[in-house]
Amino acid sequence: MARPGGPMNSGPLVRLGQLLPSSESSRRVKLNVGGRVFETYLETLTGAGKGSHLVKTVSSAPENSEVFFDRDPETFAILLNLLRNGAIDEVYDSSTINRLVKEARFYGLLDLLQEVLRPNSLDGIDVEKIKPIIPNGVDFPSALAPGSDSSLWVGHGSKVTVYDWAQRKGQTTVTELSTIKSLHRISPTHAAVGADDFPGLHIYDFMRGVHSKSLTWVDNTDPRVYSPVVRAVTSSETQIFASFESGQKLDNVILIIDKERYDIQTELARQNGNTGHSKAATSLQWLPEKNLLLVGASHGGAFGYSGYIRLWDIRTDKQVWDWEEPNYKNPRVEQRDVFADMVASEEISGIFKVSISSGAIAMADLRHLDATDPWLTLAETNPDLEAVEGGEDIKLLTYNKQLYVSRGASLEVWSEVPLADSFKDLNEKEYWETSFRRNYVDHRRHMADPIIQLAAGGDRLFAARKEQQAVEIWETRPSKPRCKGKEKLDAGSVFIQVTSPSAEA
Repeated sequence: MARPGGPMNSGPLVRLGQLLPSSESSRRVKLNVGGRVFETYLETLTGAGKGSHLVKTVSSAPENSEVFFDRDPETFAILLNLLRNGAIDEVYDSSTINRLVKEARFYGLLDLLQEVLRPNSLDGIDVEKIKPIIPNGVDFPSALAPGSDSSLWVGHGSKVTVYDWAQRKGQTTVTELSTIKSLHRISPTHAAVGADDFPGLHIYDFMRGVHSKSLTWVDNTDPRVYSPVVRAVTSSETQIFASFESGQKLDNVILIIDKERYDIQTELARQNGNTGHSKAATSLQWLPEKNLLLVGASHGGAFGYSGYIRLWDIRTDKQVWDWEEPNYKNPRVEQRDVFADMVASEEISGIFKVSISSGAIAMADLRHLDATDPWLTLAETNPDLEAVEGGEDIKLLTYNKQLYVSRGASLEVWSEVPLADSFKDLNEKEYWETSFRRNYVDHRRHMADPIIQLAAGGDRLFAARKEQQAVEIWETRPSKPRCKGKEKLDAGSVFIQVTSPSAEA
């Protein structure tokens, strides 16, 4: 279809800004911020959004007038450049970030600032250490609870310190626990807290520093159930799952708790704990796509280590898969040393485990768990990287289809590498059609303290080392400016087609 003056695809290329009403696109405004005068176009300021305090104030002022803000001019200069370029040009210290967030909130630029400061999608191949954060006090971090917005809650000693998405330190709350070992966020404001040496599961509102409720495992008919402590916590959208172990370190159970009312609903997987394959679960993970609870345990004793990995269907209260190590159930299964840690990834559709003695990593496909031996060892094809270290303190973490592994002071990442004919959807791909390659993120076996906590959230990686107060923050830095809401004409010309060479701007 053609319009008068020529077809739709004819005519010169012009800047998008030229098509805006000249009264708006070319209107120059003056802003006096704390005595310093800034001059820019109204169009530049509209990047903050029409609902922002900045745009509302300037738009309602008489034309050619000077708008005064009794605010910090140095910080406003950074925010104005953000509106002009769609990016912040340098990394600022925490005090400057604090001022930026405060001023951005006043002007109505907070969403834009948060978008620009947000890191790229976390990629272990291209990740770097940004900075450390150090909680209050002298206690070492013992539990990390990241959020999807890049915030982090740190358990250290008896305290929990809250850091927001910009890693600004918020409230520190003192709990009744001596050393927090389990810290799991169950909402933007609340977390479930447990310890190996203090009974009960405790719900806290860490935004207000308030204790909300305590829950414990009670069985008046069994005298062996006393002073139960929490060994692991996770949650689904509606329920909290907490692994309890009784005071004599034998009898154990998983309690299912209503996430809204904090009431105990039922017991799951109660065991007597007399053998290594019936001791308390030390790892819990909810698999939302499969609606299954992954339960794992690894325990050491006088006769070595033993452990198990199980999947529970909560809806039917049935165990749907069970793997024990050492494995004595089937003589056809090769005897492997017991795993130090385990984790699942629904994105990759696999369960990963790392062995204590050999340090080898193996993967079981979640769709082929009925095999006699479902484990496939991840082989390193590069001989220079083939040697690995074992140990009971190895940590595993999956994020963005990658597997992070800490071995002592070293941190490595395994990435999925599709083979030649395996570019298929996950549902059509078999686990043997995928290989993994290892790269070192931080290879300092003899230069740093061992990593004891590893977590990720909001595209940031967090690590805590033994007897170190700081928590390391790792991220993949943006490679180019990002702007939310509209294209930045300053950063590059945006052209569209007009219908006629004589069309007016």
